Amino acid sequence: MSIIRIERVDSLPLILTWLLEMHVHTIIDGIWRSHGRWQGLTYGQLALLFVAYIIHRRTHRLMSMEGWLNDHRTLVEQVTGWTIGEKEATDDRLGLLLDALGHKEEKGVILQQRLGKHLIQAYELPTEVGRYDTSSFNVHHALPKEGEPPRELLRFGHSKDKQPGLLQFKQGLGTLDPAGVPIVTHTLSGEVADDGQYLPAWLQMRTILGRSDFLFVADCKAASMSTRVGIASCHGSYLFPLPMTGETPAWLQTQISQATPQELALPEVVDKSGQPKVMGEGFVVVRTMSHTQADQGIFTWDEQWFVTRSPTLAARQQASLQRRFTRTEKELQRLRPKKDETVEALTHRVHQIVNKRHMAEFVQVKIDETVTTRKRYLQPGRPGPHSPFTLETRSHLVLTVIKNEEALDRAMQLAGWRIHVSNVSSLRMNLTASIRYYRDEWLVEHGFHRFKKGGLPALPLYLHLPNRIRGLMLLLLIALQALTLIDFVAKRSLAEKKAAIAGLVPGNPKMKTVRPSAERLLAAFDKLHLLITESDNCVAGFLLEPLSPLQLLILDILKVSQSVYDLDFSFVPT
Repeated sequence: MSIIRIERVDSLPLILTWLLEMHVHTIIDGIWRSHGRWQGLTYGQLALLFVAYIIHRRTHRLMSMEGWLNDHRTLVEQVTGWTIGEKEATDDRLGLLLDALGHKEEKGVILQQRLGKHLIQAYELPTEVGRYDTSSFNVHHALPKEGEPPRELLRFGHSKDKQPGLLQFKQGLGTLDPAGVPIVTHTLSGEVADDGQYLPAWLQMRTILGRSDFLFVADCKAASMSTRVGIASCHGSYLFPLPMTGETPAWLQTQISQATPQELALPEVVDKSGQPKVMGEGFVVVRTMSHTQADQGIFTWDEQWFVTRSPTLAARQQASLQRRFTRTEKELQRLRPKKDETVEALTHRVHQIVNKRHMAEFVQVKIDETVTTRKRYLQPGRPGPHSPFTLETRSHLVLTVIKNEEALDRAMQLAGWRIHVSNVSSLRMNLTASIRYYRDEWLVEHGFHRFKKGGLPALPLYLHLPNRIRGLMLLLLIALQALTLIDFVAKRSLAEKKAAIAGLVPGNPKMKTVRPSAERLLAAFDKLHLLITESDNCVAGFLLEPLSPLQLLILDILKVSQSVYDLDFSFVPT
């Protein structure tokens, strides 16, 4: 008696083949050895299938993978050549895998180094520019009970997603331009400050790239003197925006007032539509920096300070400042002293309003207290000259809002101005190039978007143990590497062919693009099925639908052989 069944194929052969060519399983098995009681697939093989499951199903829920793998067992066996048992992907086994991957952080670093070096060589990735950034991941886990020790990873901290009431952990991500391929990741406790993570990230990226002269781009938290000294003293290159704190605003205002109109003019650039566009205004100041290092004396180096002003950013910042000032002023004017409220209590309420919108520099509040005394007679009726009484003292508070016009005008003048510092010489970088480099910061943010709201969801987080969270984020790094590599290879192939691809946008089949996303390329393989016939003597199968011209084109630009979808097979069951 024959049994006929159908397995969904979709993009799974392409995903599995892509991960096999990345050598995910061999690199993991070279670092983690499964113990004697571990049977069936190795750590590396199971990790590869888990990454494929995450990309294919867009979830990391452990309990769902067992059913997914059983639904695609024949297909997976044909593509990988592995024997898949019925209990290969139980949530218990996946939990043990994540425990092993996240147990020793130094092994995770080795994985990133080996996999990063392999991908750079195999896919000929450019290594001239690297980026690093961090983001917080808020979770809806139960809070620790009173008396319990704080958790290792999930803690309260500054939430970049504006959810301060939730526990969180932080994730660092280092990527390469222009592909956006991540090569470094760090899973950090939720309360850890970002400032101290940039130099270790640069050192790790230097090891993977095998060079120190790549340009390291990060946000203003990387511009601390210790980070800049650490990179410059190791012959590295950096580009960071300076935070508008300390003496920087006063220095900037002086430089702006001394600059001539000719110095402020920026050359026109060509935007994405091919039209000339003025980027704004700016100038460059070369400064010699010095810093005293412990046991090493004074270290000096030259920096270029790129001072630029964007009209669009200026208008946005000015409107925001005026809006915050107006709201703060109205809220303070509506503030009324409570009965018997002291000056200290009212001052505290004023500071809460002012600090909530960061307006302490622009708003001053004067509180005048008037004290009056009156007699309160202790007996009823008309009081006489000898009637007993007590003296009651009453305090009347008057609040006056004072606008700091000078500070507000100064902030309006500095709106839109930014300073980027770099130790790269003028022969390698000018003012326009510095702006272009920093504007590509979305390459890192795109990876975080895929983790939070995209095709590789780390949220909502279903795990609680810190080792398992670290192990999951390592595998999500590999999944992100796979997707960004698909993005990069497709874009590079289309550029080589001087062509564009259409048919990827639902509802608009004629829309063309030269930068297709991995998600849309994979979605083009939906609704492919494998027909399987099982009997006592033979198991046979074949692909029901032929590949469409669009699907063949996608395989061609990704440089993947069409044979990955040659799924005709026949064998005698054991």
